Amino acid sequence: MAALGELGSHLQTQNGIPPSNAASSTMDPFHACSILQQLKIMYDEVQLTDIIVEVDHGKQFPCHRNVLAAISPYFRSMFTSGLTESTQKEVRIVGVDADSMHLVLDYAYTSRVALTEANVQALFTAASIFQIPSLQDQCAQYMISRLDPQNCTGVFIFADHYGHQELKDRAQDYIRKKFLCVTKEQEFFHLRKDQLISILDSDDLNIEKEEHVYDGIVGWFEHERNKREIHLPEIFAKCIRMPLMEDAFVENIPPLFAQAMPTICVQRGKNSANGCTQRLGMTAIEMIMCFEAANKHSGKKQTVPCLDTVTGKVYKLCKPPNDMREVGIVVTPDNDIYIAGGYRPSSSDVCIDHKAESDFCLYDHCSNRWLQKAPLLRARIGCKLVHCCGKLYAIGGRVYEGDGRNPLKSVECYDSRDNCWSAVSMMPSAMEFHSAVEHKELIYVLQGEVFLCYDPHKDYWGYLTPMTVPRSQGMAAVYKDSIYYVAGTRGNHQRVLTVEAYDIEQNKWIRRKDLPCDQSSNPYIKLLLLKNKLHLFVRATQVSVEELVFRTSRKNSLYQYDEVVDQWRKVYETPDRLWDLGRHFECAVAKLYPQCLQKAL
Repeated sequence: MAALGELGSHLQTQNGIPPSNAASSTMDPFHACSILQQLKIMYDEVQLTDIIVEVDHGKQFPCHRNVLAAISPYFRSMFTSGLTESTQKEVRIVGVDADSMHLVLDYAYTSRVALTEANVQALFTAASIFQIPSLQDQCAQYMISRLDPQNCTGVFIFADHYGHQELKDRAQDYIRKKFLCVTKEQEFFHLRKDQLISILDSDDLNIEKEEHVYDGIVGWFEHERNKREIHLPEIFAKCIRMPLMEDAFVENIPPLFAQAMPTICVQRGKNSANGCTQRLGMTAIEMIMCFEAANKHSGKKQTVPCLDTVTGKVYKLCKPPNDMREVGIVVTPDNDIYIAGGYRPSSSDVCIDHKAESDFCLYDHCSNRWLQKAPLLRARIGCKLVHCCGKLYAIGGRVYEGDGRNPLKSVECYDSRDNCWSAVSMMPSAMEFHSAVEHKELIYVLQGEVFLCYDPHKDYWGYLTPMTVPRSQGMAAVYKDSIYYVAGTRGNHQRVLTVEAYDIEQNKWIRRKDLPCDQSSNPYIKLLLLKNKLHLFVRATQVSVEELVFRTSRKNSLYQYDEVVDQWRKVYETPDRLWDLGRHFECAVAKLYPQCLQKAL
């Protein structure tokens, strides 16, 4: 109740109405809702209306002055100022279309609004005219949730025109994040000079080479050569970081653009590649993330080490919220990292029936934290997350319900634009400890003697030729148009090191050499793609005897696959003094920014 009173006072102050101190904390919200409902009925039935609002094309809306004045300082001023409009039975509003006015009135009478991509900008404009910031903010959040490379520049220009800072900042951040895709769109060429500079003069530009900035400027210039040539010197001086460009590239810049660049910048570019801040994208390093690693100095507390196998440096990623375990993990082609489901660890060592969770999170690279998104429709442990056709799919997993552990058939699809999950066709078989991969807009799921293919366009599951050595709990990855499936457990619980490759075009399995691991080391294996090569991450246990005492130690190694000779070669061994990997650890590869992570080694 108190919160509602504070909200009412805030809205009163926001709309220019002095707040009341009279027992606001005892307001009955049902009373307020009832009045609003009755006003809406009277509006729909045109009862007791005392003003007609006419908008573009002559469309008229009979409504109530008090309701308009309560929601909008614009109308409040119009009706109480003593000017001509305050006594008129009809007022005309210029610059607002009928659909937008209808939505504004719906919002005024119900507090709800039905936003679409077709109406959101016109409604934002109407809310700006009528000075309804709460409605503007709803429109802004809707546009933010639907930013993509095709519309983000237009949204940025729109937000800049109306002075909505959050919408402008979020659109600008998106442009910088997806810069290479955005510069291919026509809207990018409609930026004003100052808008272009504000985007390009930033450390947060997600590019691997400074030459991409130059290309973006040239493309923008070519759109209106005659009008924009005069701006080139200022744009180049403020936006191009010459020390970051290759000498050969600078030497081949056409005379028209070379003359527009400050001489000192051209010379500095030839003589030095240092002394200039790198863009964010230039610092990105492809790393291996190890989920469910326990820090040796903090007991069971989870950490997420990130391995830079080139330099040997180790960083730490923010651990999943609530220390979630056995989550589904996926890294999208846009380098977005998602986790879903899992369970929260119990304080009891003997508890094995974990409660499945439906949490779903997106990793924010810049702040090194997880952002909560819409939860799964079905809580699940150990589901597989797959990115396909621009959407995410949560496939299978297990729950502990009723008579014990139950694998799941259910599959659900996530649309990031609407931030919502929807159910799709279930798998023919329930799956846990399975593998799932994507290739050419199809999803492949493997477990034991079952090999399924899902077509998202048809929402249809089909069977494929099963592997020659049926097994579960193995690992799958797509490499050069083949699905590699390694290791796993046979029906008699025997662990094997078998490797098979499925030729997708020929629908045929091919045996490869077994993995180069010693079964006595009890290896736990993960398959991943690193730097476009197939790799194997192996956790092996070594047992030694010292003074009649058995001691165990773990070694984590990385092997790279050479498909020409069909061999695995060890290329990296992780430091063993910082963390320990449990049986259910998972690995994923993503481009990470060292300056945003905590350095562990």
